[in-house]
Amino acid sequence: MDDEQYRTDVRRFIVEHAPSRPFVDGLRVPSDAGEERAIRGWLAALYASGHLGGGWPIEWGGDPAHRATHDLILMEELFRARAYRPLDQVIFAAQAILQFGTEAQKAEYLLGIRGGRHIWCQLFSEPDAGSDLASLRTRAVPDGDGWVVTGQKVWSTDAQWADMGLLLARTDPNVDRHAGLTAFVVPMSKSGIDVRPIREMTGSEEFCEVFLDDVRLGSEHVLGEVNGGWRVITTGLASERAFVGANAVQLAMMFADLVALAGACRLPDGSVLIEHEDVRLRLADLFTEVEGARLVVVDTVERILRDEEHATDGAVAKLVSTETYVQLCEAALELLGNTAGLDEGADELVERWYAAFLWSRAPTISGGASEILRGIVGRQLLGLPRS
Repeated sequence: MDDEQYRTDVRRFIVEHAPSRPFVDGLRVPSDAGEERAIRGWLAALYASGHLGGGWPIEWGGDPAHRATHDLILMEELFRARAYRPLDQVIFAAQAILQFGTEAQKAEYLLGIRGGRHIWCQLFSEPDAGSDLASLRTRAVPDGDGWVVTGQKVWSTDAQWADMGLLLARTDPNVDRHAGLTAFVVPMSKSGIDVRPIREMTGSEEFCEVFLDDVRLGSEHVLGEVNGGWRVITTGLASERAFVGANAVQLAMMFADLVALAGACRLPDGSVLIEHEDVRLRLADLFTEVEGARLVVVDTVERILRDEEHATDGAVAKLVSTETYVQLCEAALELLGNTAGLDEGADELVERWYAAFLWSRAPTISGGASEILRGIVGRQLLGLPRS
């Protein structure tokens, strides 16, 4: 199936099977048991149809006709439809298990993911580790033929409804800090795990604190080699590449929403904001920012598909796309701050912009803070000194 045929198939599938509730950034935690069942069913349907997991080995449900571009097309169309998107931590876990898991782990966890039975969270970040993940303090101490884990994680997305966690813990404090880490697969129902959702200003509770108090894990929970956890998680991060290209679609949709907002906002004299030259010039400036970000993202995706990307390409693409996201949200709030009234039917558009604005700083932090990414680009791409 060529790409255009595949895109048509994906669009039809979304219309026929996606849950009716639109996806809003920062509001993706299920609000009740019924919605959770719908989301799990939707994820299972995506896998059963081959739209997700098509690139997996055939013995685990992969499709021999799958093309690398299909992952990108799927994410683009899910963005366009504002359909519920698969959690990137689930994609991450699947790729890590495919590459480093034992046959028993693959059989148990991959089938759980495909069936929508296993939602995963990442137990990586810690209060004192921040972007320097290698400085984490959570310890896994040998105990007979297993391990006892103690520590605290934070910013664990969707941990409150996750069935499994991918944990990084220190197993050898006497070696290089990157070398003494081990990855574990952790059933979130284990005794000693305490998940505490963090209420955000969006009103949602997407992020959580996770406390691990003498959590006992068996040797079967080790993913990859003991003290080889750094390689597991850094290799798994490559699985998130499919999300990069979808950012260009998201920004284009946001710009269209911004133009629609300018056309719905009215001043006290009854004139529409978009009729004013200063507003149109502001929109023109933002269009150039969006188009510039789109070109960077498209170039990154093309390099990825050719396996030619530079080590900093992902950092550049994320940096420009998330910072442009912030600019669009700030512009929307400026428009709303200058308006005296709205056209009928604009309430949903306004609500979407308020939610996006409250959420807009989160993407500049998650997956690598903008400040860290600027440092990477400066040193590795531009050859600048550290200070």
